[in-house]
Amino acid sequence: MHGGVKFYTGRAVDARRYVEADNFGADDYYLGEGSGVADRYVVSGSKVERAPAMDAETYERWVSGLDVETGQPKGRLRKEGVKFVEVTVNGPKSWSLAAAAHQDVSVAYDAAQRRAAEQILAWVGEHATTRVGPQGRQVQVRVDQLDAAVVAHRTSRAGDPHWHLHLQVSSRVWAQGKWRGLHTVGFRESIAAINGIGHAAVMTDPSFRAALAAHGYHLDLVSGEVIELEAYGEAFSARSKQIGHNIDRYETLWRGEHPGGEPGPRLRQAWDRRAWADERPDKVVPTSGAELEKHWRDELAELGFRMPRRSVDLLAPWPGMVDRDGLAAEALSRLGARRSAWSQADARGEAEQLVAESGLVVAAGVRGEVAEDVAARIIAASVPLLGRDDVPVDVRALTSPRVAAVERQLIRRFAGRAGEQGRRVDLSRARRTIAGLGRDQIAAVAYLAGSEQLVVIEGAAGAGKTAALAATRRILGMQRRRMVVVSPTLKGAKVAAGHVGGSAYSAAWLLRQYGFRWDDHGHWDHVETIPHEAAWLRRGDLLVVDEAGMLDQDSAVALVKIADATRARLALVGDRHQLPAVGRGGVLDLACHYAGDCHVDLDGVRRFADPEYAKISLWMRAGKRPEAVFDRLLARGEIVVHASEVEQLAALADAAATAEQDVAVVADTREQVARINGLAQQERAAALDPSCRFATRKGEQIEAGDRVATRRNNPDADVANRETWTVHEADRKGVVLQSHVHGRSGRRRVSWDYAQDHLELAYATTTYGVQGETVAVAHVAVGTHTSASSAYVGMTRGRVRNVAHLVADSIDDARKQWVEAFSRDRADLGPTHAAQRAAEDIERYGPRQIRRARGSAGTGMDGLARRPAATSNTHGIGL
Repeated sequence: MHGGVKFYTGRAVDARRYVEADNFGADDYYLGEGSGVADRYVVSGSKVERAPAMDAETYERWVSGLDVETGQPKGRLRKEGVKFVEVTVNGPKSWSLAAAAHQDVSVAYDAAQRRAAEQILAWVGEHATTRVGPQGRQVQVRVDQLDAAVVAHRTSRAGDPHWHLHLQVSSRVWAQGKWRGLHTVGFRESIAAINGIGHAAVMTDPSFRAALAAHGYHLDLVSGEVIELEAYGEAFSARSKQIGHNIDRYETLWRGEHPGGEPGPRLRQAWDRRAWADERPDKVVPTSGAELEKHWRDELAELGFRMPRRSVDLLAPWPGMVDRDGLAAEALSRLGARRSAWSQADARGEAEQLVAESGLVVAAGVRGEVAEDVAARIIAASVPLLGRDDVPVDVRALTSPRVAAVERQLIRRFAGRAGEQGRRVDLSRARRTIAGLGRDQIAAVAYLAGSEQLVVIEGAAGAGKTAALAATRRILGMQRRRMVVVSPTLKGAKVAAGHVGGSAYSAAWLLRQYGFRWDDHGHWDHVETIPHEAAWLRRGDLLVVDEAGMLDQDSAVALVKIADATRARLALVGDRHQLPAVGRGGVLDLACHYAGDCHVDLDGVRRFADPEYAKISLWMRAGKRPEAVFDRLLARGEIVVHASEVEQLAALADAAATAEQDVAVVADTREQVARINGLAQQERAAALDPSCRFATRKGEQIEAGDRVATRRNNPDADVANRETWTVHEADRKGVVLQSHVHGRSGRRRVSWDYAQDHLELAYATTTYGVQGETVAVAHVAVGTHTSASSAYVGMTRGRVRNVAHLVADSIDDARKQWVEAFSRDRADLGPTHAAQRAAEDIERYGPRQIRRARGSAGTGMDGLARRPAATSNTHGIGL
């Protein structure tokens, strides 16, 4: 299982349409006679009981928060509140292909998914909470009983084999003698445990694994894929994406002709048949599940799949053979590589993933015991961030000794640099160099070109940070000193190089030059090496980290070690209000704390053509008056409200397809981006050349003229992750890409293997793909996944215009969503910040009344929350 939690807040009458829209209309398995729309479960603690299935009318009552037997409301119901929370129980594509090919595998997979859902519900029933008490003095208590619905599907919305369950937990729960509201924040924060249990439950299920082995199939224990079927999923996905894009287009046109209407199941089935026929003009459209299964088997045969001839032995270790301490140590390393702090739920999720990878094939009770034991060992080996025993299972209040040590070392080195006094440089002789800069930029240059050992330059989007760096490079050149610029990403380095007027490199490249090596799990090593001449630093040179807010703590420690060993000065340039690091961040926050007077905040905004928008952008950056910001943007025509998501995505696709290259379209999730890309490509069909069409392994069809992104750094081809291009041509040697920046001289050729693995359509992008870029116009999707930093970054890319697109029933609803987006800030800023946040979460959602004397951050980790005094620096590059 993978994915997050969905919160359904719509009308009960639309709930069935919501789940129906997720599958192909010909899928009649879950709507067969007598089966009902959804199965119902009643959960009390870890006890899960299956209740009678619900028909459409009963399901609507359940969604509404009514007792399905009496019709009475379960307590006080809020019209606009959350009706249920949902997770999807699914697996790799190849599991569904195996089920489509073999009836006995289908039966075993169905049963395994049901058992997985029940095991998830047992865990949720044990840990779900609600809040009781008067307003402002509420405390958390365990739930005594909760209701859940399970809706089974065997197809994707495009008609592909896709066995999955919608597991929906009602927001109305029973606790302390009355109906109350589920603590949805805790449910959301427990997603790692929920996903881990679901995945491991199916991976280790004896019946499912035996059915696969009987037909000669092997599982890759890390990915979970059926090795013999994995490659065939790509072909299904390619066609599936196109059918999905067709259905989106039909729905967009229909909604345009029927404003305020809602398509019913028959209309959706008609769209399904039409989309299927468009992509398979020589095929008969299936009208039943049996026909659909036959089509899947025929298609597998046409693709060249031949079923294994012999069964294989199902070899698995005994539970006693599992190295539980080893799994706990590996889990601790994985958790620490991804984040600064974790919860007991995170520990359980990681334990379940590792149990699945161990190869165990055992009954649910045995697997659960092993996973619980490994999780307990993870928790015991972790360091508590808070010195208290009332931390809820979903609050991230644990870290590891290594994670804590990295931050302490970073603090110590920053403090040491702050203790070495320096001076600003006199710029009176460099008037030509600083001509055109503002007073704040000149102040920044004076520090950057001086002798201070730690300098921080911070500023809003468009404040002119790179212009200050360009002037600094020229002044240092006159002083015969070097400035080496690095960025957390290679794409960011290339952008910085273009603005600064000199070379720039990825942080990873510089670290490698100085011998630093580490893997994805955070295992470090250091080797002796001779750096490339371009990486040489000496006393007085300036090492600049651009976009420093995105720098992770491990890389930061290594960069500071390089600066210490070479006696180079260090400058961090960025903005704490923009996107944080992927992983353990907070580097810029720590540097700002220790830089003191050498922290320059650029207060001007120079990017935008409209001075009023510059002021609005600063309000967004600070999170000030979000309601007023919304109203002003609405009056300016820079807020667009759509009635449905499909209309929102269609509008974004239209903006991407009809505009020139100097436009950015930004969405929150990769799923949204993929749908926008497909719709935009369809709109641009007349401008594309299908003669060089090729398919990627992710299922996208790419043609000459398409806008694409390279998704992996490749020094040999001189392309960077997230760089955008236009496909120029394709031949036997590979695909020729035309840069959006460098004109004819900016052509690159990538191999066919690279093109199929690492090219993707890029009419739209996520926020991380657009940070650092400046365009004429930006269009931004704002929704339930949007954070304050992503909204701010997206809405500050356009020089001329920035437009936010929301899905809402009314302007008031849209304003509420906007305000909520600017209140979301879950950036990982290191273990010290995590301790403070954990204490705040317990204060807000805690299990009992909290006194100020208890729960202060730092009592569980000596020295983490207390800033050390400045000390003399320690030189040397050793680990």
